[in-house]
Amino acid sequence: MPLLDIDDLRTYFHTRAGTVRAVDGISLHVAEGETLGIVGESGSGKSVAMLSVLGLIPQPPGRIEAGRAVYDGVDLLHAPQSRLRRIRGSRITMIFQDPMTSLNPYMTIGAQIIEPLRIHNGASRADARDQAVSALQRVGIQDAAERLRSFPHQFSGGMRQRVMIAMALVTRPRLLIADEPTTALDVTVQAQILDLIRELQGSLGMAVILITHDLGVVAGNCARVAVMYAGRIVESAATDALFATPRHPYTQALLAALPGARDRDAPLESIPGFPPDLIAPIVGCPFAPRCVHAVDACRETTPALEETAPGHATACIRAQRGEL
Repeated sequence: MPLLDIDDLRTYFHTRAGTVRAVDGISLHVAEGETLGIVGESGSGKSVAMLSVLGLIPQPPGRIEAGRAVYDGVDLLHAPQSRLRRIRGSRITMIFQDPMTSLNPYMTIGAQIIEPLRIHNGASRADARDQAVSALQRVGIQDAAERLRSFPHQFSGGMRQRVMIAMALVTRPRLLIADEPTTALDVTVQAQILDLIRELQGSLGMAVILITHDLGVVAGNCARVAVMYAGRIVESAATDALFATPRHPYTQALLAALPGARDRDAPLESIPGFPPDLIAPIVGCPFAPRCVHAVDACRETTPALEETAPGHATACIRAQRGEL
């Protein structure tokens, strides 16, 4: 049984300009101890899907129109707020994209790490402080006891990200959602942060959902991957299978644009056009206007996500027919 099972999740934003179908019917799951990667261009719905699961989208204008997200027998989308609060921040935690805007600038680092221990675990202030020191040491912050009194602006970007990881893991969650955890960090710090998450995942035995637009990050850290486009999952497979035999033209285009994926002397490819307007109803395959393999049927029929090989599903009519 999956640790988290999401089925037909639909999250729309109702604005004056119209209804934005940010997440339009996605289904995915993650098992105990597994690392699942979710990739796609900016605006594809990756972050909104996970924020919806945790009840963190602003309502209004956002609204979860349909779906289920079952964690440990509890449907998070329909659970009472009191029960959701007991799970969120304790059993399921999240590392947000930008630690500078996620950390409270008016609170010390120590106060922000101690807070979930006091709320969720009922720890005494002294015990919570000791655990906060240990958490900072575990993520590689020197002079942890002293740094508890520091404020977020007194840390570098990489150090703030380490603080976010410490906050997310201090309650020993079963599932960590890491939303672009290496955004705006230099390459060396990126590698350190990803190594740290992987190391802590092994010691805590938790599952990880890694949201990213970097296929290189997925290749080195994820067992399975779901590719999102225009609020939908267009391909899902084991990471090795996805890189070896990508079946959806969007996935193929992403891989072709990856440096080092082809002959070094060949120019990097780009995907022509732009993602679709999610306010306007999409008829047919959402990627069809940008797809070099599109035919009339692609523009007329909305493809469902179907298996084309064991454990490998794609939402491409031509791939399902064996034409690609």
